[in-house]
Amino acid sequence: MAANKFWKKTELSNLEQQVGVALTQIEQSLADAKNLKLSSVVDYTAKINAKKQVYLVYIPHPCLSVFNKVSSKLLPELEKRLKATILVVAKRTIESKWVKSHRSQTRPNSRTLTSVYDAILEDLVAPTFILGRRTRVRVDGTKFYRIFLDEQDKAELEPRLDAVKAVYKLLTTRDLEFEFRRDDVFYSKRGASKKVQRKQ
Repeated sequence: MAANKFWKKTELSNLEQQVGVALTQIEQSLADAKNLKLSSVVDYTAKINAKKQVYLVYIPHPCLSVFNKVSSKLLPELEKRLKATILVVAKRTIESKWVKSHRSQTRPNSRTLTSVYDAILEDLVAPTFILGRRTRVRVDGTKFYRIFLDEQDKAELEPRLDAVKAVYKLLTTRDLEFEFRRDDVFYSKRGASKKVQRKQ
């Protein structure tokens, strides 16, 4: 049954078997997760020297919209069953702008390194949204990226942020710092005179 949850993969590791079985069990109570497929599962616990088990789950990019719908309910259930921190990332491809099959060919913006790295970060902090990004340079010349997240999701996200930082550093070599802030932008209904209002 676990093999049915993986996209074009028949031979599964022990970890992938466990994740596949857990996902199959969750489907019985969460019907929207039935169309979700996985690509692979990697154990990052030893690589980032974490105290708690950290699993990175890769999903095919076409399944990303399905995951975004159920992520707020699916992730807590998976973590409860596997007793680990679960991070989910869609599989994406970075293309070089110099590799062309035809001289008129142009590279899609979604395949650039910057775009893929930004999308990976959005996947890792799901189901919350990124309110802002800042690039900062330390005195010694090294860069780090300050990411602003919604204050309402602080209780859920704080235990996961250390794992997100460490895994993102391994995947992209980028240093992150997270801050929580209140989202004070409100949009009025269509046709209203004031489109955007901010709290003072």
